Amino acid sequence: MEELRIANSEVMAGSQEQKESMEQPFDKEIIDSLNNYCENLENEQRREFADQPDMLSKLNVHFPTVWHVAKQMDPENKTLHLAARFHDYGRAVQFRKSGTFNDGTLGSEFDHHVLGEQAFTDDALAVLAGAVPEMALVESERSGVLLAVQSTIKLHGMKGKAFSEDFAELEAKYPGVAEIVDKVSVIDDIANGTQCVNYLLREGQEWAKNVSKGGFIPDENATSKDVTPHVMELLRDATSFNRNAECKTYPDYYLFGAFLAARNLKNPKTRDLTIEAMNMPVMMMSYAAKKEMVDGEEKTVNVLVSESFPNTMEAFKHLFESEINPDDAKEAYSILENYYKYGTPDNPEQKQG
Repeated sequence: MEELRIANSEVMAGSQEQKESMEQPFDKEIIDSLNNYCENLENEQRREFADQPDMLSKLNVHFPTVWHVAKQMDPENKTLHLAARFHDYGRAVQFRKSGTFNDGTLGSEFDHHVLGEQAFTDDALAVLAGAVPEMALVESERSGVLLAVQSTIKLHGMKGKAFSEDFAELEAKYPGVAEIVDKVSVIDDIANGTQCVNYLLREGQEWAKNVSKGGFIPDENATSKDVTPHVMELLRDATSFNRNAECKTYPDYYLFGAFLAARNLKNPKTRDLTIEAMNMPVMMMSYAAKKEMVDGEEKTVNVLVSESFPNTMEAFKHLFESEINPDDAKEAYSILENYYKYGTPDNPEQKQG
């Protein structure tokens, strides 16, 4: 991991006593400068990717959710909030290079973890050189704030999968930073599971997961409204779900999205934060038929639209009722609703009765 070398700060250590003793005078300036930079950057990217629904979903749904949940998890930890806000810094770079969010081989030229770390290393120092010019560069120590953000960008969600030497270094030398990476990884997983409803319907309308397009749903099943019985049981169990192996229809894929939420609602360690994320407003992007004049003739064309919902449960209810056969839709929503309310697939009051 390329080093960012600036004065040390509170997140290098693990204990509160260590944090307080290692605070540096420029930490607030670093955090404020990078937050301002991120806000301006995201506004620029919304203009740049105005006609790219996948990137807009990241900017308008995923990024804000991760940032919001981080603030709920630890309201006083400004460095955690900053790391959460920047965690997917590589996605825009990746999308410009490949037009997708496919990481390919971990560590490859298209991996958003690596792309993001490289871009942040360059961009953050350029921003801070102008915003906080009085910061003294110290060759012997790394900035806790910058190291936390840099490490989170590269390592979030990667524990046990890649970058084992980086994890070992953080845990041995910078346990406070390692803790931030772990926290953002949990938050990112929660956000992916609660906000995926934003794009599921659109992908089904595009038949984006068809085998002929490199996906996992047989083309002949593209219009099916049925849930495979085994997939319903996977949602009910909320333990493990191999999407590519198990999904045979688009309703199966929609239940996989619900599974991601149910899994974290079932886990006592992530339940409260998952509910917090699910209570946030969410947009659902899809295509709608619209009449337009084309070459002097009125024609029906499909246009991308977004519909707002007050929370994730309402969005999933709409998705299930509009795209899944009524019996399967009712059963799937009941399972998800019970996980949301009780942390189990069944209503305990009904079981007692």
